[in-house]
Amino acid sequence: MERVVELSSNGGFSIAGPSTTPRKRQVRFSARHDILLLREVIAQNPFSSKEPGRIWARVGEIITAALQDESFEVDARRCRERTMLLLDYYKKQDFASLRRFGTERLYAQKEDLLHEVLELEAEKGLLGSGESKYQDEDLRKRALEELLPEQDKLSVMSTQTVPPAGEEAQSSVTPTPDPEEQDELVEMAAPTAKRACQCCCQTYSEILSFLEKRSEAEQRLREEEMALRREELEIQRSKIVLERERLGADRKERERRFELESQERQVILDLLKEKCLPVLLANIKRYVDILQLLPTFTGFPGLKIKEKSIAFA
Repeated sequence: MERVVELSSNGGFSIAGPSTTPRKRQVRFSARHDILLLREVIAQNPFSSKEPGRIWARVGEIITAALQDESFEVDARRCRERTMLLLDYYKKQDFASLRRFGTERLYAQKEDLLHEVLELEAEKGLLGSGESKYQDEDLRKRALEELLPEQDKLSVMSTQTVPPAGEEAQSSVTPTPDPEEQDELVEMAAPTAKRACQCCCQTYSEILSFLEKRSEAEQRLREEEMALRREELEIQRSKIVLERERLGADRKERERRFELESQERQVILDLLKEKCLPVLLANIKRYVDILQLLPTFTGFPGLKIKEKSIAFA
């Protein structure tokens, strides 16, 4: 939809017209873009700066300049939101979202970079807790100055400036605060130290819980990979067994066929010996007898014997 703005004319009437403000092109981060962004975030480290907005803007300018050929343009807000989103996925162990639109090699690089960014963010939390501790100490000192009377203020200042050798003499001259005031000061100082300690402990506990969740997730992945590997080995073993059974069945089939063919040949030979061979032998014997009787028929008309050969006229 076109945005309509009001333009004032000379006659006092308003004319509606389309807005000429260019709309920003929506960009979509890929795994390669995420890796480039995380590397630049680690290099610039906006978490440790007192002006993080300026550092995020510099990160956006560097990313835009590096991806100028792809018309990939991002600003400080877009870089910060994308980095926080990836950190949120990493903290929640949402590996499916981190693996989206990328290979396993790119995912491994992205995971290592996110771990470094998370450490930078944790360092920021520790520095922030230290600054809050110093601020709480300043507030405690100011409250102490307001509660103590003028003489006590002078005594406190003198104890801070006088060398240690004169501390006993100064304490003997200046009056000490009442026990009730000391209890109030201790009660005021205790919550500040407790808050700083709780902040540090909370940061460390979050890091430890994250590392525990990560190790548990990696352990689950390793167990799943081992289970898949065992299933693959079982499948391969079953395939080998089936192949051996098939080869054995083929060998037995060949042996059975060879035996049948041998039996058939033996039967044929037996038939030949039983029927054909006697007839053949009888014919041979008859032929031999005829050859033996031929010399006695020399006077047979039309038959001439010459040089032991027979010819018909």
